[in-house]
Amino acid sequence: MKRPLLRVLAFLLVLAPLAPASAQAVFIARKAVQRIHSMAIESEQAGGPRREFVTVILEAPADRVFETALETVRHNPNARLLMSDPVQRRLQVAEGERVGTVNVVELDKDVSQLMIAGTSPANEPPAASRVIATVMRLCEQMKKQCTVE
Repeated sequence: MKRPLLRVLAFLLVLAPLAPASAQAVFIARKAVQRIHSMAIESEQAGGPRREFVTVILEAPADRVFETALETVRHNPNARLLMSDPVQRRLQVAEGERVGTVNVVELDKDVSQLMIAGTSPANEPPAASRVIATVMRLCEQMKKQCTVE
């Protein structure tokens, strides 16, 4: 009778340190949801294109986020859809000389990450604010309250 009890206790002792880490990961993930982060990198070459990145984690299925992004592009008369891959949840869009790639990654069944990477000419103002505005519209369409960090 003591052996099974000892096995159970040993098993619980091995798993005990993992429980707080899992709870901490959930807490950290909850803090990151619906927060829009952006970054811009200037070209090392004079007159070279600027690279811009925007990302947000959304409490929404990845397919829904992708479809919302695709419909937003289709309804924008200034945007040209260059490529759409629903299996990879990736699309590429152009507006004038600006080109952007949208990628949606499933983190969990109901949690996804929207990532946008783009380039814009050096002689134009950064597009990050325009991309952030687009992400805010996507959040609004999905009834999510996003904030800019």
